[in-house]
This record gives sequence, C-alpha cells and structure tokens, in this order.
Amino acid sequence: MSRSPPATEAAPASEPTPAPGEKLRPRALSAYGLGIIAYQYPHTGLGLLVMPLFNVELGLAPATVGAILMICRIWDAITNPLMGVISDNTRTQWGRRRPYLVIGAILCALTYPLVWFAPRHASHFALGSHLLVSTLLLFTFFAIYSVPYMALGLELSPDYHERTRVQVWRTYFGLVPILTAGWFYWFCQRPIFGDTLTGARWLGVLVGAAILLTGVAPGLLVRERYYRLSAKREREPWLQQLRATFTNRPFIIIMGIIASLTIGWQTTDALGFYVLTYHVFGGDTLAAGRLMGISITVVTLSSLIAIPIVRQVESSWGKTRALRLCLWCNLAAAGSKWFLATPAHPYLWLVIGVLSNFCSLGFWILVNSMKADVCDHDELTSGRRREGTFGAIGNLLQKATGSLTYFLGGIILQWAGYDSVLGRAQHPESILWLRVAFSLGPVLFLTLCLVLLDRYPLDRLAMTRIRAELEQRRATV
Repeated sequence: MSRSPPATEAAPASEPTPAPGEKLRPRALSAYGLGIIAYQYPHTGLGLLVMPLFNVELGLAPATVGAILMICRIWDAITNPLMGVISDNTRTQWGRRRPYLVIGAILCALTYPLVWFAPRHASHFALGSHLLVSTLLLFTFFAIYSVPYMALGLELSPDYHERTRVQVWRTYFGLVPILTAGWFYWFCQRPIFGDTLTGARWLGVLVGAAILLTGVAPGLLVRERYYRLSAKREREPWLQQLRATFTNRPFIIIMGIIASLTIGWQTTDALGFYVLTYHVFGGDTLAAGRLMGISITVVTLSSLIAIPIVRQVESSWGKTRALRLCLWCNLAAAGSKWFLATPAHPYLWLVIGVLSNFCSLGFWILVNSMKADVCDHDELTSGRRREGTFGAIGNLLQKATGSLTYFLGGIILQWAGYDSVLGRAQHPESILWLRVAFSLGPVLFLTLCLVLLDRYPLDRLAMTRIRAELEQRRATV
C-alpha cells in the first residue's frame, strides 16, 4: 500500500499563498473548460436521443437499443484504462495529452453525426448493426479524447486551491450541454426538417461541429505542466502502472466515497419519476413530465449560485471539511424528500432538485480536485506522474457504478410491487415503499461516505507538506 505523509513531520504554521505565476489565467481556464462540452455531448446527446429516435421513430426494439448501449459501456470500460496508460507513457514535443486531445476531438466530431445517419425503412438487423458499429467507433475515438482531457485537468496546477478553481470553471462550461441536450428531441421534430430523422441528421452535424471547436481548444491553447518532468522517466509497464493505482490508499478511499454516493443517491434518485407521477400527481404522466422539465431548467440555473458558494467554502475550509459539509447536506436533502414530495404542494418538488443539485455539484467539484492531490501523493512515493491512469480508473468506476444503479433501481421497483399494467391504480403500499426508498435509501450510503472520509489522509496541511517535499526533490514545475 502507498504510504501516507509521515505523521512526525511538523505542520506548517500557515498555508502558503500561491505565487502569482501559479494562478491560472482566465484564457487557460476557459480553454480547458470549453473541452467539457466536447466531453459531455457524446454521452449526454446519445443518451437522451438514441431511444426516441431508434425506438420510437425507427421502430428498433427497446431491448436491442439497450443491449447495444450496454455493449458500448463495456467497450468504454475496456478502452479507458488502456488509454490512460498510453497517455501517461507518451513522449512527444507537444506533450503527453495535447496531441490526443486534437486527434480525438476531430475523430469524435466526424463520427458523432454518423450515428444519426441511420438508413430509412431498413430491417431491424440493419438498424441495429448501424447503431452498434457507429457507437463503437464513437466511443473508441471518445476514449482518445476523454482520458487525456481528464488527466490534463488534474495536472494544470500544483496549488491545492487552484486545482478546485480548475474544476469550478469546468463545471460552469459543463452547464451548456446539460441545458441544450434536453431540447435535442424537440429540435429534431421541428417542421422545417420534414421528419424527425432528417432533424436528427442536421443536429448530428451541428453537435459534431461543436465537439470539434470546443474539443481542440484545450489541445491547442493549454500548456502541460508536467510533461518535461515525465519525459525524463522511462516508460512504465502497464501492469505496474495499474497496480500502483489500485494500491494507492488515498485513491481507494476517494473511489469508495464516489462509488458509495453514486449507488446510494443515483439508484434512489431514479425512483423520483415514479414518486412524482404516482404519489404527487396520482398517475398523471403529463403533469409529471411538465414539472420534471421545469425542474431541470430551474436546477441548472441554480448551479450559477451553487458553484461560487462551493468555491468559497473550499477556499476557507479546505477540501476535506468542505466535502464533509456536502455529505451532511446530502443527508439533510435526502430526509427532506419525504416532506417536499407532497400532492398538496407539487411545486415543492423544485426544492428537492435545487437541494440535491447543490450537494451534487459540490461533491463532484471537490472529489475531482482531490484526485489531483492523489497524483502528488503518488509522485511522492513513486517519482512518477500518472494522471492519465488515475483519471481513467476513476472514470471507469463512475461508469460501472452508474450502470449498476439502473439494475438496482429496477430491483427496488419490483420489490416495492410497482406494476406498469395498473397505471394510475398502483397499490398504496407500493407507493409508500417507493417513497421510503426515495427518501431514506441514500442515508446508509452517505453514512459510509462520511466514515471513509474520516480515513482520508490528504487534508490541506498534508498536501502543503507533500508539495514542499516534492519541490525540494525535483524543483518547482
């Protein structure tokens, strides 16, 4: 196991203020932030449009569409760690990440529109084959882009708080795909296109152009900090690289926290549609759909207020204490669902979304910043910079646990006795148990997150010591 910083080492009297040269310029932060748009659209755009287009419009069986998406997830899980190792071991005059960002963005931009150029009036076999081949190509090229992009974010700054600022800027730009992708199906149905498939093809071209423009920005405009340091090291065998990642104690703790929150929160969050539809609106799907649409817009706009608050709390308290506050707020938000999801006042549902979004934004900003601290801890014990591998393994875990939540959500629905055939006439006991799972389900997993966080060793003072020792060993980078 990787060792923690020596406990006997004296803590500094105060935290050093970042030197002026360590403060990233808005140009660099904007260029990196733009890249999240290219990172989000392949997943978000595909997830929101593929079922309406291929199932509703083209008639491909939903089980077939789901199976193809599952295959793509598995393929994505295989390619991510491989690309992380390749990126960490790359040695070019342009750096370890930047060449892949440019190449990957171009390939994704060319491939994304192909998904929507499905043949008209084709057999189910032809439609399924087209969807499978085009999405496998897309996710292959997406790995070339996404893994180096995440790694670049982990190495942009050596400063403890500046790393959080990087994630804050990225989160702001990440609101663009969230706001726009929800309107994709509406856009495809505009009368100007004649039919939905033609609209999807035009949309694919437009989104491909957006992926190209935003994806190449970090590759062309952002400088890598550690590539000269890494260029002096010999390439590392991939098994040794993966073993070092899986035996790094702070990283394992962070991954445990991420897995616990993802399973506990997203599994029960998926039940929100059923609670809203059958408890709040008594089975009125139209009313539930309208309020869900309003909720997405309100929640996304509330992020503009939540993000600077998270940034200020982290600057004052440090990441560990700020993350603990987010987890406690998550517990409070979970308990409030029981009272806010009420037929008497349906629009209190918006409060659930805002509270949950505040906690979720803070959580992801902080844990992604903490991954960069883990890379410093790893360099202290190994002498190597492995941002690509750490980022790829982290993404793999998030995708795996995210996929698991769909399965667990179905199990809970079946356990509660939900029956789609009954429509509005669901059994009261079923609705009660869905409410219990929706509100109290996350509590156990959030408690586990807090227990794991108590064992996380890389607080603000520990990172100050680690950075001082690293710069004494190999100078400032």
